[in-house]
Amino acid sequence: MKSRIIGVTGCSIMISPIILYWFIHGSYERYIWIINGPYPFSQLGSGPFQMITYIAIFVLGLAVVAASIWFQKRRNIN
Repeated sequence: MKSRIIGVTGCSIMISPIILYWFIHGSYERYIWIINGPYPFSQLGSGPFQMITYIAIFVLGLAVVAASIWFQKRRNIN
């Protein structure tokens, strides 16, 4: 059961770049508000930083899903 929760969490993390993109670019006023913020948020205005952020979050989600699969297989062996 824990491996399923971990798997769902991993899938949610993998989907989160889409939600983050929608949040940042949902309206022009919000985009300006975000990029005028402090350091990590001010960098979200640049394309390369956004791409690195989205890829890193997606890879983290993949790692969590892989860990979930590994836990499931390990549980089935024992």
